[in-house]
Amino acid sequence: THVVLTVTDMTVPEEIVTLLQAFERVAVKKPNAYMVILGSGPEWKRIEYEMLNLALGSRVIMPGALKEEEVSEWIQIADVFVNMSSRTTGFEPTMIEAMAQKKVIIGSELSPMANIVEDGQDGFLLRPADTDSLAQLLVELFSGTMPSFEIGQKARDKVTNLFDPRKMVEALHGAYRQVLSHRN
Repeated sequence: THVVLTVTDMTVPEEIVTLLQAFERVAVKKPNAYMVILGSGPEWKRIEYEMLNLALGSRVIMPGALKEEEVSEWIQIADVFVNMSSRTTGFEPTMIEAMAQKKVIIGSELSPMANIVEDGQDGFLLRPADTDSLAQLLVELFSGTMPSFEIGQKARDKVTNLFDPRKMVEALHGAYRQVLSHRN
């Protein structure tokens, strides 16, 4: 089984509809692929309608908004974490968690994620409405023609390097020294 996971506030349904349209193509080629959409919001019914309209009811799970621990469990189960929103800050906790758990990350090249994810190295960046490329990438990942494990490992390495407590303390200490030196 292959699982695609996304987390959304369901305020801009087009972001999820694009993902659903791409996943429809994947589901035809990969009968053991599933999608999980976590979150809730004002456009829940429209997203559910689009999912059912694409005949993906048995392949898409929409458990709603969950507690942090439950989200972490879904990330653990997933193979791929997708966030095609251009509204992301880039440091979304769920994306960081997915990278730390060695998941393949797919995001929008128009979002701040592009400052974190190096396309093709520790994740992938696509145009937000490019359903063809997204579907093709997911099929390749699920077919084993992409080095998913290596990409996931590089994602984890990047996150552990970015959030290394020792480096963070040294940077904070350096910033304090700089502020104090300018005071005198």
